[in-house]
Amino acid sequence: MLSHEKLDVYRRSIEFLACALKTAEKLPRGEAPLADQLRRAAMSIPLNIAEGSGRTQASADRMRFLSKMS
Repeated sequence: MLSHEKLDVYRRSIEFLACALKTAEKLPRGEAPLADQLRRAAMSIPLNIAEGSGRTQASADRMRFLSKMS
């Protein structure tokens, strides 16, 4: 198991992604841009967490990265 996979926030982001994907499926066809945006936004959360956890730079650089996510 990778270090980010142990984080509660990462596991919750995966749960949120699953809910977002189900919700996007249920949106009417006319809302395709909204569904696409929802999918991309929900996917970016766990990807950003994984990327930030994989950084091995100095603590100050990591803090800058994490602060940009919020």
